[in-house]
Amino acid sequence: MCNFNKDDVITIAKAVMKEPLNYMDGDFMPYYYCKYCDAEEAGYGVRERDFMHDLNCPVLIAQDILTGQ
Repeated sequence: MCNFNKDDVITIAKAVMKEPLNYMDGDFMPYYYCKYCDAEEAGYGVRERDFMHDLNCPVLIAQDILTGQ
């Protein structure tokens, strides 16, 4: 069984959540993408809050850790 230091896990989760999405204003169409799971949301009028990560994305795991601390 692995025992992780809770403070270390929270620090890593905060680092993952710091900037999970990148915005690209491309020549043809702007889009958001996640640097961890490579998910992408493209289109004009797309909003960061509507972005959907892959189910196994570290960002979702970090969110779970930080809401349960």
